[in-house]
Amino acid sequence: MTVLRSPRLEALLGGAIPTAGSIEYRHLELLKGGQVGEAEDLDYKRELYRRDDKGRISLSSDVAALASTRGGVLILGIEEDDQGRAVAMTDVELSDAEATRMHQIIGSGVHPLPTFEIVAVENPATPGKGCYVIAVAAGPRQPYAVAVNDGYRYPRRIGTTIGYLTEPEIETAYRRRDAVRHNLAARAHEIEEATARRVPKGMPWVIVSLVPDQPGNARLDAASFIQAHNFYQYANPMIIGQDWTWHRVRLGQRRLILDDQEGETERTAFRLLSELYYDGSGTFACPPRFQRDPEALVWPFGDELLVNIILSGLRFLGEHAREHTHTTGMAMLRVTITPGHSRSSWRLFHYDEKWGIEALGGHTQHADFQPAEAAAPLDELVDGPGLVSVAAILANEIFQGLGLPEVSQITQRGEIRQRYWGSRDWRSAMVAWAEKAGVEVTDEVLQ
Repeated sequence: MTVLRSPRLEALLGGAIPTAGSIEYRHLELLKGGQVGEAEDLDYKRELYRRDDKGRISLSSDVAALASTRGGVLILGIEEDDQGRAVAMTDVELSDAEATRMHQIIGSGVHPLPTFEIVAVENPATPGKGCYVIAVAAGPRQPYAVAVNDGYRYPRRIGTTIGYLTEPEIETAYRRRDAVRHNLAARAHEIEEATARRVPKGMPWVIVSLVPDQPGNARLDAASFIQAHNFYQYANPMIIGQDWTWHRVRLGQRRLILDDQEGETERTAFRLLSELYYDGSGTFACPPRFQRDPEALVWPFGDELLVNIILSGLRFLGEHAREHTHTTGMAMLRVTITPGHSRSSWRLFHYDEKWGIEALGGHTQHADFQPAEAAAPLDELVDGPGLVSVAAILANEIFQGLGLPEVSQITQRGEIRQRYWGSRDWRSAMVAWAEKAGVEVTDEVLQ
């Protein structure tokens, strides 16, 4: 992943991005050769961090300070002079155990967890030795705190040193964090409303939305549009449902519009719609219904279908943000449902091959419904337990709004409960996906 993009640091490193797969030892030697000094976004350490409380607090503070300022890199294995200029390479021992130790320290010592990456850069002349580069993104969830004894400190970079926020500064930073969250929610609502205007009228649609904390920047020109068209057309975004594919790929303002209608028809989407914005935001929409109940104004929602839509939408939107707009870090995730007919209500149903269709939740009017909301790292929105876990968090809120205490098919521990997939075909497809994705499948029975 690309945690940090900094034109200044990349220029100092000979064009290398300070993340895995890009930076090499020769790039770090440029810092010594140019006697490049420490700065607000660049810090050197001669040795590894100590294996005691002092070392733990020091590592956590250095990372938190970068995240709370403008982001940057820590480089372990470079010595600086009394003016902070790189003067010698002092290679440190590289090992999986040391990288894991630093990950654990940062994970438990910095709150909230910033976006960072630890890269081992080996010296080709001395295998097993080299430098660690710790790339830290500037975090929109400032202030970042470090656990010290029974309290917290809030470090930040001030030039080449670390200072600590005062009480008024801490309060101001928290107010700014709240403003960022409200801005993300407003952005999510904006793109959801745009998608809701495109879906067929008269029936409810589920809309999954994603807004990254750090906006990306995808390029748009004739060549990139052709590339996107070829990439998406006839692709299947669903975890279950092999016949669900995109057909039309069109342009909107600052976004691509995908749906499953063929040709140049003016008809709206049939059962798939997505709007993918160039800043990494996006929506993914599907109708969650069985056939409508002919005896009442009730839309029957399939519980398995709802879960499939949320899982598939999160995965699809996460890939767009990471791979096509090159954004990183955390994202706000939401699931909402359009109202459909103004007089209709919704009800959850479950299909079982033995017992048929069974009603589950009570009736819910759209006026009573609130969007489900969560946050997760973009790197978790790939096939695996993390995707299942965040999908369960969102699905639980939706199911509670529809009269059930929790979703049956998946868990917040990131597992698949196979016995609650009532369709044999869907159950086998979900178990096959879980095995490939490294997701545990359980026989757990809800009480």
